[in-house]
Amino acid sequence: MIVDLILLGSLTFYALLVVLFLVGLRRPRGSPANTAQHRVSVVVAARNEEENIRECLASLARQTYAREFYEVVLVDDHSSDATSHIAKEMSPLFHSLTILSPPDDPVLKGKTNALAHGIRHASGEIVMITDADCVVPPTWIDATVRWFTPGVGMVSGMTLQGCEGPLAGLQSLDWTYLLGIASSAINLRQPLSTIGNNLSFRRQAYDDVGGYESLKFSLIEDYALFHAIVARGTWDYLAPLDPSQLVQTKPCHTLRELVQQKHRWGKGGLDIKLRGLIVMAGGFFMHCSAIAGFFLGAAPLAASVLLAKFLADYIFLHSVLRKVRQLPCLRYFYWFELYFLAYTLLLPVIVLFGGAVEWKGRKY
Repeated sequence: MIVDLILLGSLTFYALLVVLFLVGLRRPRGSPANTAQHRVSVVVAARNEEENIRECLASLARQTYAREFYEVVLVDDHSSDATSHIAKEMSPLFHSLTILSPPDDPVLKGKTNALAHGIRHASGEIVMITDADCVVPPTWIDATVRWFTPGVGMVSGMTLQGCEGPLAGLQSLDWTYLLGIASSAINLRQPLSTIGNNLSFRRQAYDDVGGYESLKFSLIEDYALFHAIVARGTWDYLAPLDPSQLVQTKPCHTLRELVQQKHRWGKGGLDIKLRGLIVMAGGFFMHCSAIAGFFLGAAPLAASVLLAKFLADYIFLHSVLRKVRQLPCLRYFYWFELYFLAYTLLLPVIVLFGGAVEWKGRKY
């Protein structure tokens, strides 16, 4: 009887969270009403990205935004490969491409130092950030700038990995789930997080919080900056699910890479606010109780609860993917659910006992 109550209680709580986030998806904030031409700086931090940088820069050169109104600032973060050489070869494609190398900083570390250095040299009123392993659509700058109506200081977009095979497909659905929740939470004015490879902000909003130099170091620097700007309360912030802003990034190619990514995100998110912990706890106890039910004499009910949970996930993922016009990714839904079940249960163990974070050849 107690097991049955726990199963039904965890399902009810999980279902209420999904309903809440569906409500948030249907209450988008802001509108793409800004038609003014703003000076834009696109900052890209790159470390040993010779396999990706050409495609990334080519996509930035194909923007529909007026060439004379945007610049690209590439920060070569002490690469030991041909990243910088390839970027220099592509400079004729741009009205303005600046290639920098950040000096060592006693306070700022890794990617945070690279980004801070790039932003210092950026001249744009609006700063847009993406990663060197990303490809942006031709409408990326144009569509994003339109959301910067008066009072809006930060705009984040959606990023997916594509759906070429089960491993990439389940990662796309994972990001769909996480960024769908992030967008919904922002619409509900209960911000949780954002994504740093499709993030834009007014330079003034960045300067208002003192830039990265004034923030506590975080393994997920985008999370730290996002919450600093939100906490200041001066600027509005938006997370539209706009297909014109959809960025494609490269998936992790192996399970080891995927675990390292989750380890870094988990470590960086240890200071997550209470509402974030509640959301994470909902998923954790939902999966824990369902698995436990199979071993505690409640297998039929546990199976029913899992099926109900799968349905709720499908409805939510469908709602997000429909908005960004990526519904074909749902063909990997079953792979995602198996992965979601495993990583929800294993993530606390990975974060607490996984040791130092290794990323881009550095340990933190």
